[in-house]
Amino acid sequence: MAPIRTWIGSIGLQAIVRQASLLSDPHVDPPDLVIVCQSWPDEFPMADVTTALGRWPLAIWVCCYGAWCASDGRTRSIWPISVRVPVDEAECRLNHVWRVLTEQRGEPLPLTASRDEAFEFDHCLTTPVVHP
Repeated sequence: MAPIRTWIGSIGLQAIVRQASLLSDPHVDPPDLVIVCQSWPDEFPMADVTTALGRWPLAIWVCCYGAWCASDGRTRSIWPISVRVPVDEAECRLNHVWRVLTEQRGEPLPLTASRDEAFEFDHCLTTPVVHP
């Protein structure tokens, strides 16, 4: 998960980074972006994930998963497809999400997005807008 830590460090003072233990405090403002690092399958129980997604439905969620979790998208449905990204592709996703948040460039990927929509978001395959 070193690339994720490096990316978080690179945004530096542009963001307030909180540990998971502080996120349960009801006096803390809801986050705009939630980054989850998953190292092994079933690391997070379905009930905890559902509760967290429901608590901050307007946040942009990114679950960066390691090699041991590669088949989770086919064999498990704990995290929505739109949230999951392999750790080796996470920096690209995080950069894209950061531009959406800070520069209002594009729309965030909704939690209900399909696998095709997630692929398009990650690989910037959006249809160009043609102006007459």
